[in-house]
Amino acid sequence: MFDLTGDVAVVTGAGTGLGRQFALALARQGAKVALLGRRQSKLDAVAEEIRAAGSEALPISTDVTEPKQIVAARDKIVETWGKVDILVNDAGGGIAGKITELADEDWQKNRSLDFDGVFYCMKYFGQVMVKNGYGRVINIASILGKGGLPELPIVGYCACKGGVINMTRHAAAEWAHTGVTANAICPGFFASEANSPEAMKAMNGFITARTPMGRPGNPGELDSTVVYLAAHESSYVTGAICTCDGGWTCV
Repeated sequence: MFDLTGDVAVVTGAGTGLGRQFALALARQGAKVALLGRRQSKLDAVAEEIRAAGSEALPISTDVTEPKQIVAARDKIVETWGKVDILVNDAGGGIAGKITELADEDWQKNRSLDFDGVFYCMKYFGQVMVKNGYGRVINIASILGKGGLPELPIVGYCACKGGVINMTRHAAAEWAHTGVTANAICPGFFASEANSPEAMKAMNGFITARTPMGRPGNPGELDSTVVYLAAHESSYVTGAICTCDGGWTCV
């Protein structure tokens, strides 16, 4: 069950953090993985990990805020492997700033990466999936797409992740008869490049207080969810918003 051998997966933001973990999880199930991100050296390192484990990897330096770069990456993947079966939209990040103080250019940067980039990838990789009659789109949203957080002034991130959730639902409805599913994962707090050990330590107080399990997520605790949503067996699951948050959103 959940054997992805022969499937071609694309993971954005794959050079570090959760994107790297998603790429490795899919590769362990047999998928060939195209790694997209802005830093080639980071992508190359993850590609070596995947190859060392016996799977194929294709690292492509790509800025997901630039549609032409996404199209070029898509065409290279299709030229190399003939198709795209799985898309994990993980690239993203937050820019701190209160509503009344956030610089206009920072709002635009946040929207460009966290919302527009997800749309562009869905659009251009979705074209291949719809044409082929099969696909699994997995958008990485956040628990902060479901509500605000007074301890962190990141209105742009919250707004964009909320948009990703509803864009996922719309895609699920629009693509329901095409063989392409669209689902989202809403992680709680996990260590990543952005959430450095120092940042996680600083946030530990409100994370443990607000999370019924009393802790942030551990490495690997998202793997089973992304593999499940990527699998052929999840064919009747679309429009689902899967929270992996230790109970944060249940209280």
